Amino acid sequence: MRIKVLNPVGYFLGGLKNVCLTCSIVLAGMVGGCRQAPPRDEELQRGAVWMFSGVEGGYALLAGARQGLRDAGVNQAIYTCEWGRPFDIFTNLCDLRRNRAVAACVAEEICAYRRNYPTQSIDLIGYSGGGGIVLLVAETLPEDVHLHNVILVHPAVSPDYDLTPALRRLDGQMIHYYSDWDIFILGLGTSVFGTIDRKFTASAGQKGFDLEQAVSDPALRGKLLQCKWTPEQIASGHFGEHFGIGFYGWNKDYVAPHLLAP
Repeated sequence: MRIKVLNPVGYFLGGLKNVCLTCSIVLAGMVGGCRQAPPRDEELQRGAVWMFSGVEGGYALLAGARQGLRDAGVNQAIYTCEWGRPFDIFTNLCDLRRNRAVAACVAEEICAYRRNYPTQSIDLIGYSGGGGIVLLVAETLPEDVHLHNVILVHPAVSPDYDLTPALRRLDGQMIHYYSDWDIFILGLGTSVFGTIDRKFTASAGQKGFDLEQAVSDPALRGKLLQCKWTPEQIASGHFGEHFGIGFYGWNKDYVAPHLLAP
C-alpha cells in the first residue's frame, strides 16, 4: 500500500498562492466597485442559495466560489450575504449579539422568499465565520420553513455547538468540510480570539464536530455528513489550509454537487 506524504515546501507554496489569489480578488472587488446584481425571476424559480463569507469580507471574496458553482451547473438564484462590518474582523467574530440580529434579518429574507416560492429549494453555504452565521440563521427560522441542504466549510464554531435546531429544519443534509491542517486560523486563532459562538477552542472547522455533544438527538445524526480534508483535494486547489476554501476549483468539485443533488 502506497502512503501519500505531503511535501511541506509544496504545501507552503500552494497555501501562499491561495493567499495571494484571495487578496487579489478582494482588492479587485474594492477597486472595481464589485456589487451583486439582483437575481432574475427564472433563477428564483429554480431555487435560492445564500452564501456567507468569513469575517474578513463578503461579495468580492467569494467571486471564485460563485463562478465555480455556476460553471458546475448551479442555476439557482445566488445571494451573497454581506453580514459583517467592513474591515472590522474582530467585531465580526466577537459580537454575538449583533450576529444574532443579522441572522434574524436574513431569516426574514428567507421567509419572504419561501412565501413567494413555496416549493423551491433553499440552500445555505457558510465559509469560516460565515458557517457560524449560517447556523444562527437556520436555528432562527420558523419550524415550518425548511431548508434543502446546509453546507459548512471550515466553520469557526466550537466542536460541541448544538446543531440540533438547525438539523430539524433540514429536508436534506448538513455537509461539514473540515481540515486538520487549518491550524493557524481555526486552531490557534479561535483558541486565542474565540469562535463565533464565543468559545475559546480550536474550531469544528479544524477538529470536526463532536457528534455526541453537537447532535443530542440520535435520530438526527444521520443528517450530518462530516468530510475531512484529504490530499486528493489539492488537485482542486485546496491545500488543507484556510484560504483554499473560497477558490473556484474546489467549490466547483466539492460544494456544487450538493446543490445539484435532488
